Amino acid sequence: MKQPFFWLALILTLVAISILVNLGLWQLNRAEQKQLIQSQLDINERQQWQELSHIVTDTTRNLTGVKVTTTLSPIAERYLLLDNQVFEGEVGYLALQLMQTTQGQYVLLERGFVSGTRSRADLPNVKWLREPYKGEGRLYQRSNNPLSDGLMLEKTDPVRIQNLNIDQLAEFWQISIQGFVFQPQQEEWPYSQPWRPVPMSEQKHIGYAVQWFSMAIALAVLGIIWLRKAFRNTTKESL
Repeated sequence: MKQPFFWLALILTLVAISILVNLGLWQLNRAEQKQLIQSQLDINERQQWQELSHIVTDTTRNLTGVKVTTTLSPIAERYLLLDNQVFEGEVGYLALQLMQTTQGQYVLLERGFVSGTRSRADLPNVKWLREPYKGEGRLYQRSNNPLSDGLMLEKTDPVRIQNLNIDQLAEFWQISIQGFVFQPQQEEWPYSQPWRPVPMSEQKHIGYAVQWFSMAIALAVLGIIWLRKAFRNTTKESL
């Protein structure tokens, strides 16, 4: 017990247990957040259709799932391909294009999922909207990845991005863009429209929390056993 290695191992064990406990608490906090998001999503989906111009300035709540009607005009050459998307086991892109409301606000419209090509150098051909869209749709706001939320824009044609960071995109295009995406709800839409408003459920976060806490308990038990052996050896040496 008088050796530096003993105290170093003890400190590292305590630090590891602390990290595991904090990871478990973080997952429980994420589970609570997901529960609130799901509750707000249920409220939004039960509401009646609203005119988009009535809510574009509403930033006090999560707008995911809000049902709206609107008229949007396409802005030429303002197209995006959101990279690394997976839909029904297929890898590809989420195609988005810039539109403008009759009131002058700029909004991103989701064209849909487009399969990738064999080579990343070759981008898929997308049938972009050339005429105004008039009809119904729903809104969603993508959550940012805390480890990587930068736009990571590539000046390809159309532009390829790694994350949908609307603030950075607005800075690149030098315009103000509403902080949500409009997903049209129309029969015979040419592309699939993935809908995952809550990427990970509350139950999964709780499951991960249980795993972290279990690892912390297991490490604590091993640490206690190790300490008891160390005390016994020290006692024998003193005798």
